[in-house]
Amino acid sequence: MLTDTVLVNDQVRIKVKFVDVNNVTGAQILVSPTSVLVTVYKSDNTQIVSTTATALTSSEYYYDFTPTVADTYKIVFVGNIPGGTSITVNQQLYVSTSTDTYKPIITLKADEIIMFAADVDPIYLNPEEMQAYFPEASLLEIGEIIHYHSMEVRDIYGFNDSNPASGINYTSLEYIKAATACDLSRTYSYGGDDDVSVQLGDLTVTARNLPRTNISRGNAVTWCQIAAALRKEMLAGITGARGFQPKGLPTMPVINAGNYIDPDTGRNTYLTDRDLYGTSRSRELSYDPIPKRGLHNYD
Repeated sequence: MLTDTVLVNDQVRIKVKFVDVNNVTGAQILVSPTSVLVTVYKSDNTQIVSTTATALTSSEYYYDFTPTVADTYKIVFVGNIPGGTSITVNQQLYVSTSTDTYKPIITLKADEIIMFAADVDPIYLNPEEMQAYFPEASLLEIGEIIHYHSMEVRDIYGFNDSNPASGINYTSLEYIKAATACDLSRTYSYGGDDDVSVQLGDLTVTARNLPRTNISRGNAVTWCQIAAALRKEMLAGITGARGFQPKGLPTMPVINAGNYIDPDTGRNTYLTDRDLYGTSRSRELSYDPIPKRGLHNYD
């Protein structure tokens, strides 16, 4: 885009350079088109020039244009590349008179900072959903936090090509939301206060967040506690029962004193000492099947 003031009947040389970008290194590569066509349009899209550009080098071309009317002109260069592709370059030219000056219709009234975020994959939650809770936070800040917790969920469930994240469950999404709000609350103090007091005259109401030994959805009161409860649910959902062996097995064999088949149910019914030995006879202590725990009298 030309920035110098151009008046009517001034000859302007408009240059163009054709380049491409290496997908691996990101460096610019000069492109040598076979032919370059230049077209000039007025502000009402009326075509006034259509010709070929003159080559300076194999990748640089120019066209000498002499405007006769004050207006905003659009110059379009189309470079034809071997293989049937083309590269198009657009430029704007503002032509003025000694009394009238043509300027761009849309101008930047103040400095604007544009931030770009890279490597934010995966991201399982839209950052705009959290900006309603924390309007002071930027979408970039929220997106980076969501990306961090999304990677945590991905590692827990092992999402990959054979196990895509398209079927992510509701609990995981709520965990990402609560964990993101927990991190943001440390900066913006929303929902993270442990002690909140409201005083009206002589009446004081205090909502205090007391420590808990077991956090669940029923007793969680802050974003961080909700995130901890949901994370426990996620971990419990991907684990199953494991084999275990009781501690302190009996050191003496259990003697089968016999069984009795119930005529009504057909199942084995173990006899008690009263049924087996009678009302006046008891078993000897040496046959006691109770496990020996090794307890002492001072335990």
